[in-house]
Amino acid sequence: MRQALKILEEGNTLGLFPEGTRNKTGEVGEGLAGAGFFALRSQAYIVPCAIIGPYKPFKQLKVVYGKPIEMEQYRENKISAKDVTQVIMQEIQKLIDENR
Repeated sequence: MRQALKILEEGNTLGLFPEGTRNKTGEVGEGLAGAGFFALRSQAYIVPCAIIGPYKPFKQLKVVYGKPIEMEQYRENKISAKDVTQVIMQEIQKLIDENR
């Protein structure tokens, strides 16, 4: 966790799979609170990303990025890491819905 926060504090990019694993069904599952934790503890913007396509080797995938999510309002309102993760997951679901 310290290393991940250091990466973010240095202005670098940290990629996370909020569900903690790859999802073979293509449906958005429940995100783990870790994504919200890093979002709240750093000054980083969160850029939602969806990987759309079949879970099979050598099949074409589509990678879609959303607009950055500013976390300041969530920090000010002392929103929990779990609730922030749900916001992130909702944005990922929107990306999937818009690009199917």
